[in-house]
Amino acid sequence: MDLTLELLKLGAVGILSGAFSSYLVARINQNKKWWELRVQSYQEVINALSDMKYYYDKQYDAEITQINLTKEMEAKLSEVWNDSHHKVRKASDSGVFLFSENVNKALKEFTDLENKNFNTFFEYLESSYSIASKCLEAVVESANIDLRINNSWL
Repeated sequence: MDLTLELLKLGAVGILSGAFSSYLVARINQNKKWWELRVQSYQEVINALSDMKYYYDKQYDAEITQINLTKEMEAKLSEVWNDSHHKVRKASDSGVFLFSENVNKALKEFTDLENKNFNTFFEYLESSYSIASKCLEAVVESANIDLRINNSWL
């Protein structure tokens, strides 16, 4: 009788510890996947905004110096702009779940730039570069805060 009771106690402890361990592993795995998704999203937005700044910078330099860009350079810049603009716009539309409020506000300000009218191409480049820089700074600052790893055991 005592042996049976001891075996039942050991079995119950084993089942409880197994259930608790599987709960912890599932929770850690879920948090890890969520964190990895956020890291990937922040990386994509930071890279896209950096590329947008590159585009505006090169176009701005060409306008200031009044040098015509080569066809190859225009094609490269056009490709950079198309790819990056699409990524930033997509992040702005879908980032509500992944990004902080500051990032969403900065991305909205950046995408709202499309609706503004500018008198000259130079004015457009200057405003776009400025807003892209501010947006990139906001995203990097928020990424440093949002992607910190908490040292909690759960």
